[in-house]
Amino acid sequence: MSIPPVDRSSLCMYQQMLLGKAMPPHSLGRLSDLALDLALIRSRPLKHLALILFAADHGIVEEGVTHSPPEITYQQCCNFAASGGACSLFAGLNNVSLCVIDVAVKHTFSPSDGVLDEKVAWGSRNFLYEKALDKEACLQAIEAGQKAVSNAFTQGFDAIAFGEMGVGNTTSASSVAAALTGLPVASLTGKGSGLSDEELMHKIAVIKRALSLHSQREPFEVLCNLGGYEMAAICGGMWQAARLGLPILLDGFVVSSAALVAVRMEPALADYLIACHRSAMQGHQAILDAIGCKAALLDLGMQLGEGTGALAAWPLVRLASHILFEMTSFEQGRVTNSTALLQELGVL
Repeated sequence: MSIPPVDRSSLCMYQQMLLGKAMPPHSLGRLSDLALDLALIRSRPLKHLALILFAADHGIVEEGVTHSPPEITYQQCCNFAASGGACSLFAGLNNVSLCVIDVAVKHTFSPSDGVLDEKVAWGSRNFLYEKALDKEACLQAIEAGQKAVSNAFTQGFDAIAFGEMGVGNTTSASSVAAALTGLPVASLTGKGSGLSDEELMHKIAVIKRALSLHSQREPFEVLCNLGGYEMAAICGGMWQAARLGLPILLDGFVVSSAALVAVRMEPALADYLIACHRSAMQGHQAILDAIGCKAALLDLGMQLGEGTGALAAWPLVRLASHILFEMTSFEQGRVTNSTALLQELGVL
């Protein structure tokens, strides 16, 4: 796939542009750092974000790893597509386009549901007994992700975020993260939608058994053995976004686990990822560290998924993207260049 790393040759120029803005140096803190990171990815202000939400069911729910009944996957898809739920609310308030795509939901949606059909399977298999994903179907899901991002790019969107929906997908995400990082399963596994302490121990035991059964640690094999089809689609979407030079707003636990797979297969992808929030889900920070992300922009105790963390951070990302290109300089604002004075004094 050969994703090119971000070209950093313009960094010094952008740093000088930033110092020329009519404000004390470093006074915008991490927003200034974000402005530089975004400019290296896309050298213009960001205006239009697309949130692409992929949905899939998970066979591992047969092992009692969640209290949520499987039908919630398709019900929430319909809810999101009808402008319901947190992700739709946040998207609407932020003027963000939301697209809900079925890649492996155990349900037949009607055209009136508003859910796009890219179905490659009827859910994943129970990975305690066999590979979760069929290899060919996994590749088809990756292609669906690439297609969705290409369509968004053609429509004029200049930033991409991914959401997910799938009952049981935190078990898949924890399994994938544990396989790729080698960290203890307990450090990467949380209570999901509300397990008791005893039920959490069962979830951890299920994942440990799965890791013993599936000993391969090559990232694509890990994805097929332990992942979900929505994770495969997110991988494909991220690769395509990077190829198109689009910044990727990284959401929470499940999306980050997919990103870990994608980065292990294409290391340069990490240059295009903006960690939007630190999820309250156990192990999310460890996954961000494994990807190589800078500190997340927000830490609000959120753990919903659906792309909501990326949506909450989008106003900050958009603000930062305008600093270099639209904020007045000392000269433009006819303001005495206090930064130049500090440089002459040797303070800066």
